[in-house]
Amino acid sequence: MTLIIVAAGLFLLSCPEFGVQGSSLKTTSENGLYECKLIHSIPVLEVVPGGGWDNLRNIDMGRIMDISYHQCKTTEDGAYLIADEIFVIPQKHSGLDIHSEIIENWKYYKSTTASSINAEVSFFSFLNGKFSKNTQRVRIHEMNDKTFTARTQVRNFVYKVKSSVSFKLDSRFKQHLLAIGSHMENNRSSAARYESEMLIVNYGTHVLTQLNAGANLLQEDEVKQSFLSEATKSAVTTAIASSFFKTLKSQISSTVTEEFMKRYVANRAHSRIESNGGVPYYPGMTLQMWQNSIENRLIAIDRSGLPLHVLINQHTLPDLPSPTVARISQAVEKAINMYYMVNTHPGCVDMNSPNFDYQANLDDHSCESPNTNFTFGGVYQECVAVFGANAQSMCPTLEQKNPLTGGLSCPPQYTAVHLSSQFRDQGYYQNECHRKCHVFCKKKCHNVYHVRRVRFTAYWCAATASVPYTSGLLFGGLYTTKSENPLTRLQSCPPTFYPLSLFDNMKVCVSNDFELGFRSSVPFGGFISCESGNPLADTAASNPSLQSSVPTNPSGYSKNCPRGFSQHVADIIQSCQVLYCVKSGAFTGGELLPIRLPPFSTQPLLAVGLPSTENYTMQWMDETQVPTQGQGAGYTRTAGSERHE
Repeated sequence: MTLIIVAAGLFLLSCPEFGVQGSSLKTTSENGLYECKLIHSIPVLEVVPGGGWDNLRNIDMGRIMDISYHQCKTTEDGAYLIADEIFVIPQKHSGLDIHSEIIENWKYYKSTTASSINAEVSFFSFLNGKFSKNTQRVRIHEMNDKTFTARTQVRNFVYKVKSSVSFKLDSRFKQHLLAIGSHMENNRSSAARYESEMLIVNYGTHVLTQLNAGANLLQEDEVKQSFLSEATKSAVTTAIASSFFKTLKSQISSTVTEEFMKRYVANRAHSRIESNGGVPYYPGMTLQMWQNSIENRLIAIDRSGLPLHVLINQHTLPDLPSPTVARISQAVEKAINMYYMVNTHPGCVDMNSPNFDYQANLDDHSCESPNTNFTFGGVYQECVAVFGANAQSMCPTLEQKNPLTGGLSCPPQYTAVHLSSQFRDQGYYQNECHRKCHVFCKKKCHNVYHVRRVRFTAYWCAATASVPYTSGLLFGGLYTTKSENPLTRLQSCPPTFYPLSLFDNMKVCVSNDFELGFRSSVPFGGFISCESGNPLADTAASNPSLQSSVPTNPSGYSKNCPRGFSQHVADIIQSCQVLYCVKSGAFTGGELLPIRLPPFSTQPLLAVGLPSTENYTMQWMDETQVPTQGQGAGYTRTAGSERHE
């Protein structure tokens, strides 16, 4: 009898109808995949939407959608197991799509595996995909070798894979969102901002909702720009296609002559062949061999999706109050927006202009500029105690005097322009005793954790009237503990320049040696921050010939650089960008700046590693809560800086 029951069970499990798309066969493992593999001896479709995506770098990130296989669904053709949360639309036609194109400017380069999601316009769409390895490589060749890109590819599109509208969130992603919500509910806005930025680090900017499964094989050539002027575009696209199929030992009809092909190859600065899906390309591989290898080696050859914050709603977080869900979504949206803003580099993008900015990825119309010059009146930084015993003792290392005045002020005919304020906290223990009486009285002592806080505020000086050029300082760039000085390519100042300290980590290089320091200086066009604008931008717009006459009212300055000047990131102070303006084209050559990744705010100063015994108490750094006995060990960090909320 036992054998009959087992045999009947195996028969039922082997029936195809129990595995059709949309069936609901119950399984017992955590996600059901193991049992489904016992039922269907077919591979799993690994092209699954619901993952995170960094739309600046074009890389897959952490999983956002929960994946399970309890229903043992398969594709309509029975070739693959698929997850419960997706549905698959097979492409009815077969064959390869062949396409050749010319890309004359790296700004118009499109990914062959992410073109749809790179066209998404929720943020600064011109940056989408611009920090991918392929785009960066094309950009470097174009600028250094004066090339354009010729590309040909074959594509095999097999399935369209879509996520269910009502999918559940992955447990780890959901816990991260709940942590952000908890910080918000407890008025810990700094911690909520930091965790929102860490969410971008782990899960990217978008969630993938649709993937095209298939494979593609391509060739990209970087060809001298001078060659395009003597040849038609159609001839070039035919030439690269001929080269590509010849390499793959495949015959196609071609109208280009052998002489033209020789000149094409001679003008080629770089060439590469890449396979996405199927077996990796190797010398001697044929097109037929690659096509035969596609089965069971499918990848995503196009992606579509939504910004991450759109996914955060009452449906995906039903256990939280609607206002909290909305605040989480807004915090994540702000974090993504900051990620885009920090990696936007305005400047002159015309390589034929003397003002060409090697790092610029956004045209700010500075390629043609008037002959405007500004004087730099120096910087200074004030420090005041906010609370805590002996807090003023922290100020001597944070104050910075202006070398032009020897004090915390600007020279005559210059006005102080507020840049930004920052807080620094310092934790310390203090032994405190009190009498405790029951039957007898005794003195009870505790090591109590306290925090002292100071606020330091940075200013820079702009002239209020036309002043002699030598009345100010020469500007020699700046650097931080995380970034180099573009002039020296080091964390240092040029010769004859010395550093002035601003904020926690910034060093501004200045010199009053106009004879020896001039050759190492760059024309300075002011500072900008999220809190204040740049008066020099308004001055240049109204009177380009005036050296530096600015209004004395510090409010209402436009947050721009003067015409002919480009902005550069100085530092990010608790998610507040501080920018500085220099003459367009002043920073040229070198290597492309790497992408700046979150977090852009420091982790809040909450206690870490505090002994959780009855002899210790502890206070929050930026909140007024006092944890109960034994809570100390659960917090993070005991020192650092904090921007005012």
